Amino acid sequence: MAIKRVQKALRERLTNLDQGIKQLLKDHPVDTLEFLLPDASRAWGKPLAWEFLNTTTRKHDLARKGYVMDLNIRYTFAKRSIVLVVLIEHWATAQSVDLHRTAHYYLDLLERFPKDEVVPVALVTDLKPARIANSIHSESRGNVWLHFQTLVREVSREEYSAWAGARNAIAQALRGAMAGPQSRAEKVFRGVEALKGIVSPEEYRNLFTLAAEVGKLTFKEVEAYMKKTQLRSEAVEWLEHAKALDTARKLLEHGVSWEIITSSTGIKAAELKKAAKTAPAGKLVKK
Repeated sequence: MAIKRVQKALRERLTNLDQGIKQLLKDHPVDTLEFLLPDASRAWGKPLAWEFLNTTTRKHDLARKGYVMDLNIRYTFAKRSIVLVVLIEHWATAQSVDLHRTAHYYLDLLERFPKDEVVPVALVTDLKPARIANSIHSESRGNVWLHFQTLVREVSREEYSAWAGARNAIAQALRGAMAGPQSRAEKVFRGVEALKGIVSPEEYRNLFTLAAEVGKLTFKEVEAYMKKTQLRSEAVEWLEHAKALDTARKLLEHGVSWEIITSSTGIKAAELKKAAKTAPAGKLVKK
């Protein structure tokens, strides 16, 4: 039973991270294009417009479960008549990358937009670089029956220092997973410090939590970093809130009443209700 609870908590955590990443990409579509496909941005400039496409694939076999894509963004440019459709699949771990599923999505988009250029991208936020296959190839009897290839963007292969000063919300939110000799805490906090000049105050707090989750920070790592540097007050408040929420979740697991939990931790009832159903997106790993 204990193993099943751990597995369930891990699935919930990865699901919430995935949702947070998708929301980040949707909130900043221009930055998304610049981060994932820098060649397109340099060649065609900033897109004139964009739209988010239906992520549900059409079911050709009604007996089977349908597929749902992570995110599709359809861009139009002033310098190019062909429309660019970017299929983005986020993978929190390298081992979870599924190119066969992505190939289903890609074929569906080719059917729906035969005149557009469709580019599949696998965004991997695993902290460790890995050997990730980027293609599916099938041939026999001298014939190639299928060749599908996707662009793999491993954040862990991005150089942390290369994005210093960049006004790109995607890059700054994901800097905790980038390569470099700096500690994960330093990468995360430098990234979110840059975010403060890019996003609204309302979005900042959510991205602060997402950035910490991407960097897989622990309470101890954050506290150790706080001793070495002077963090802004919102960072300290965020850490205290994260600890209080973690305490509230533990009290819930032990059957403590909501009234006692809200009064002792300061966590609001609405947030406690959400915590009762699933692990929060910003839950930190404790060592």
